[in-house]
Amino acid sequence: METHQRKKRKVATTSPFPKYNKPTPENAYQALKELESVHGKIEKPKNKGSVSVLDSLVRTILSQNTTDVTSLRAFKQLKNRFPKYEDIETAHLKDIEAEIKCCGLAERRASVIQNIIRTLRGERNKLSLEYLHGYTDEEVKKELCRFKGVGPKTAACVLMFCLCRPEFPVDTHVWRISKKLKWVPKPAATRIQTYLHLNARIPDDIKYQLHCLLVEHGKYCKKCAKNNKPRKKPIIENCPLNTGCMKNRNKHEEMEKKKKIIKNEIVIEIKKEIKVESY
Repeated sequence: METHQRKKRKVATTSPFPKYNKPTPENAYQALKELESVHGKIEKPKNKGSVSVLDSLVRTILSQNTTDVTSLRAFKQLKNRFPKYEDIETAHLKDIEAEIKCCGLAERRASVIQNIIRTLRGERNKLSLEYLHGYTDEEVKKELCRFKGVGPKTAACVLMFCLCRPEFPVDTHVWRISKKLKWVPKPAATRIQTYLHLNARIPDDIKYQLHCLLVEHGKYCKKCAKNNKPRKKPIIENCPLNTGCMKNRNKHEEMEKKKKIIKNEIVIEIKKEIKVESY
């Protein structure tokens, strides 16, 4: 059975629950293995810089509280109407809103996007965020979150998807499932508290894969979806993250390991006896 390589983990943030020791690295690796058994493996992106940081930020702003399909359509419509960010800088807000109307909250999103662009013009006279490649994780978060309308989740997504940093964004699916798994100490934990806690405890080498699979799982699983109504047609009957199922599977694997060890010991003893009798 394939196992994930355990790399030395860096603590990216300070948890608001420093005494709460879940999830352990083993919990995280086990959850990843269970999700991969249903949804398949996720490969981390290797082409850092293939998407501009400003494009990534705008796409993430458009993706808030809507589906990936809808936000991508809005982004394409926006870029078709305004190929350069200079065009958005000088455009009327109503024209920007018209292109992103499909993803909802168009007035607010249009204002946020244009304000970011105008702020960059005023401060740097260049409509680009590529300078963030040289910033530390905490510096990137601080720089992005100073823009009105950009919060920790949006900054974390840019860090993970665009800058390819070990980051663990918490969207509505991850938030709901992590509380179900008791990866945060109390059901009332906010999304930001959950993000800070999980970002400090999930091993860096699986943050990307585990985040993507938890999001995907939340769209398909009845037990993990909001009000047990998944967005997509369920592809499984039993949730692989059910704690009882995970415990039973772990117990079964341990028993199989013990059987294999005992079998090997018996084979060794038989070989010894045969060797003695041959003399």
